Amino acid sequence: MSQLGHDGHAGRREDLFSVIDAAGELLNVPIVLEDTEFRVLAWSKGQQSADEERVSGILERQAQPWLVEVLRSRGDIARLTASPEPVFLDPASDRAKPRMACRVQHDGPHLGYLWATTQTPFDSRQTAQFRAAARTIAVRMSQDGQGTTEQDDLEALLFGTADADQAAARLGLSTTKATVLAAAPGRPAHDAAFGEAPSDMLRLYLTTVHPRSLVTRHDRATYAVLPWPASTDDTEARARSVNTARDLWDRAALRERIVLAVSSAVAEPGRIPYARSHVDRINGLQQQYPSAPRVAAFEDVQLLYALSRLRGALRQDGETLGGAVLALERHDRHQHTQLLATLRCYLDHFGDTNAAAAQLHLHPNTFRYRLQRIREVSGFDPRDAQTRFLAELHLRMRDLEIRTD
Repeated sequence: MSQLGHDGHAGRREDLFSVIDAAGELLNVPIVLEDTEFRVLAWSKGQQSADEERVSGILERQAQPWLVEVLRSRGDIARLTASPEPVFLDPASDRAKPRMACRVQHDGPHLGYLWATTQTPFDSRQTAQFRAAARTIAVRMSQDGQGTTEQDDLEALLFGTADADQAAARLGLSTTKATVLAAAPGRPAHDAAFGEAPSDMLRLYLTTVHPRSLVTRHDRATYAVLPWPASTDDTEARARSVNTARDLWDRAALRERIVLAVSSAVAEPGRIPYARSHVDRINGLQQQYPSAPRVAAFEDVQLLYALSRLRGALRQDGETLGGAVLALERHDRHQHTQLLATLRCYLDHFGDTNAAAAQLHLHPNTFRYRLQRIREVSGFDPRDAQTRFLAELHLRMRDLEIRTD
């Protein structure tokens, strides 16, 4: 899993808070990081749901000495330090809450402890995510500049700024298929309230469900390259990527904050920039049109894409669609009628006047009278395929205007 490096103590400290916040949100528990001397280094949001002992430790930047002594005397610290897996610890006092804890260590010395306040032990999925958080933190704490080449290769591969074959070889992507998953804020860039996509949460989540994934943040979006065996069918690779994105969407408190897009599968490293631009287009539609699916492949938004491009071309050329819809819209506005709604219902029911009349709570004869008025006012002829198509297209374009106004 790719990791982002930051220079300087302040940058590393901010990085730790980011990872712990992501883990806390993913697991829905308050988390605290301490070093081997039980000094508090970072903590997640939501500590009000922890106990007084942890809150005091954060305020004093040091775990309470009596608490450490209790954990030592019970053998909890020895058990925690010796275990590669997170362990569940009983409360240290009558006022305390239970904890899940994990040592912070990865290919190097023991660096500290990660503590999560929880009433019950984690299930297997939560345990894997908690372990991944501890491993990610260990890498961040011990970074000395290594890993920069991998990060540069990934960004170069995504944006097509380097030799794709060489970058792919260093990343282990030469002989695999790949899809690109993109997470972006749920609103356009000018809406500062939505900030950036939470890259650390995506990174921690993919560590457990797709360990070979590579993640990077660029501007306000986060991109993940998901490798698949070369023998994987393109449709299957895309479907599994969409399922991965939907699973994240269902598990994390992100529904109001981000949108997720999945590209088609590409079999050559040189096509990864195309896949990245593919998800950028999907993210753009998701941000612009709130009705678009929040998790989507191109097939889910292709009609919206086509209409949006047509709308943009018409605006650029200073043109507007005419025909029956425009005539009926003007008539309704001046005469306070409902002819345009009648036409829409008629088209939506493929010309079935009885079904359309029932939806509008009209007698079929009244509906047929309205259809006659539509012909008189606009010249609409339901027997003319081109006229019908133009009316349906114009109605969908009109809906597009309403969605963005």
